[in-house]
Amino acid sequence: MLKPKRVLCIHDLAALGRASLSAIVPTLSATGCQPVMLPTALLSAHTGGLGTPTILDTTDYGMSALEHYAALGEEFDCIYSGYLASAAQIELIKKAFALWPDALRVVDPVMGDHGVVYSGISQQLCDEMQSICAQAQLILPNATEAAILLEQQPCEQSPSLEQAQEFAERLSARFGCNVVLTGVGSSSQEIGNVCRENGQPYHISAKRCARNYPGTGDLFAAAVVGTLLCGSALPDAVQVAADFVSKAALASPSDTRYGVCFEPFLGMLTPPPPSKVLNIVLIEPRIPQNTGNISRTCAATGARLHLVGPMGFTIDDKKLKRAGLDYWHLLDITYYESTEEFFQKNEGPFYYFTTKAPARYCDVSYPDGAYLVFGREDAGLPEQLLYENQSSCVRMPMKADARSLNLSNTVAIGVYEVLRQWDFDGLLAEGHLRNYEWK
Repeated sequence: MLKPKRVLCIHDLAALGRASLSAIVPTLSATGCQPVMLPTALLSAHTGGLGTPTILDTTDYGMSALEHYAALGEEFDCIYSGYLASAAQIELIKKAFALWPDALRVVDPVMGDHGVVYSGISQQLCDEMQSICAQAQLILPNATEAAILLEQQPCEQSPSLEQAQEFAERLSARFGCNVVLTGVGSSSQEIGNVCRENGQPYHISAKRCARNYPGTGDLFAAAVVGTLLCGSALPDAVQVAADFVSKAALASPSDTRYGVCFEPFLGMLTPPPPSKVLNIVLIEPRIPQNTGNISRTCAATGARLHLVGPMGFTIDDKKLKRAGLDYWHLLDITYYESTEEFFQKNEGPFYYFTTKAPARYCDVSYPDGAYLVFGREDAGLPEQLLYENQSSCVRMPMKADARSLNLSNTVAIGVYEVLRQWDFDGLLAEGHLRNYEWK
């Protein structure tokens, strides 16, 4: 089974009404992710029309929960924060970022909407929201929150597309992260979102619903996060989320107090069942840059990565992360203490890549679930292992006086030979120019 991406969701939990974690958890689950709830506050109901809720601040609980997860050695693929009950909870987010530095850091800077700061949101919280946005890799403000982050007076009116693009550009430059600016007024018929990914602007729109429902921002952001973690590019994830929220809102009852009736539309977020599975195994790798490059290859192709120790570096090695950091959250990765542990837990079929093999790598027909096994850079795979599995040993042709190829290059060649045989199943087979159209 593919291991689902695990998301630590640091948001409030409103028991009645479809908002906050009540909407976020099922949305993330529908994308195939595993949400882990860490409530910043407990509310008897959301604040969008169901009276004055009973509220319990859970700051102390949150800090203890983080320490518990860390003590257990739990790992998260994403830290996703939203509504904070007080400025003190900024430290909660910072602590989570510090405990899991490899996780994708996503901040929904919940502070206000329609030109107004939410009741209960202090000026101190607005000021200190800057510090966690500066550590984020993706932020998802609406226009009011964007203005607050840029230290401008919020405007009740929705910004024009040009204004929104300027906001997104300034936010990206200020915080050094990708940005999705929500609720842009495309037209009376469409609601827009401006996305800025790695400096490139995108405009994504969906059909507008005339009614305003509480919790739509939570639904949208959760759909973006889940779709992104499952391998989509950010603009594609924004489009999926926009269509999901739009269709659910348009089909919801006119009584907006209970939020969007999104449950019948969760199937829009469900990824297709896994196609063929390819496994890459590195036994005792020594050079972190090689493993980083291989991690990037696995993330881009959907191959599972198995790292078998003892390794010549630690997983937090900066050289490893420099090579594969932008793709780390897309990895399906498993660690093993020893070769013995790896073979006890996996059944193969195994294909051993070695310069000593009698057969060529391209003469093998690789089945679904194949394991491509690679040895350490300075010694390769143990000869006894190769001798006992001669029929499964393969090599890459090269000149007689060449010792070997670089490990990360060898893995890439092997991966793409298998994928070629599988007709690149599940992979995007064509690309597009940003500023032109192919003829």
